[in-house]
Amino acid sequence: MTQDLQYSEARNKAIAHIGIAVSSSGKIREFLSDKGYDADVIEEVIAQLIEDKYIDDMRYAVKVLRNRSGRNSEGRAKLRARLEASGIPDSVIHEVLSRDEYADENTIMEVISDRYPPESFSSDPKTAKKELVKAVRYLESRGYSSSLALASFRKIVDDVE
Repeated sequence: MTQDLQYSEARNKAIAHIGIAVSSSGKIREFLSDKGYDADVIEEVIAQLIEDKYIDDMRYAVKVLRNRSGRNSEGRAKLRARLEASGIPDSVIHEVLSRDEYADENTIMEVISDRYPPESFSSDPKTAKKELVKAVRYLESRGYSSSLALASFRKIVDDVE
């Protein structure tokens, strides 16, 4: 298969794969590689698709982060890993995660307010402690540190008092 024919076929398959969705360059690179295309052809196709705005890594990263907000929020480390797995370049990851709205201190408060309203905790100290431990474990599973989780709950308690 000639280089031009392979390029044309790879480009068409990539566009069909993208459809109307937003995709990352890494995802398309992986898709085309799985289809057996030459690395030079893949890079040429990706460069052209970026130029034609079929691929936009920044838009894709913002979409992923928007989906991971509120109750679904995650800590920066987990978000970074999620974006890296999607093939987002480090420069884009750094740029998008440096925004204040994705700071762990801000996103953890969203998770807490959405998932753990003040009335959800028992007034019994023993039961409340168990519920707090469970809540901290949940936040740790979302990529937040236990110290940040505890400090955030303390802040909420201080604000209520």
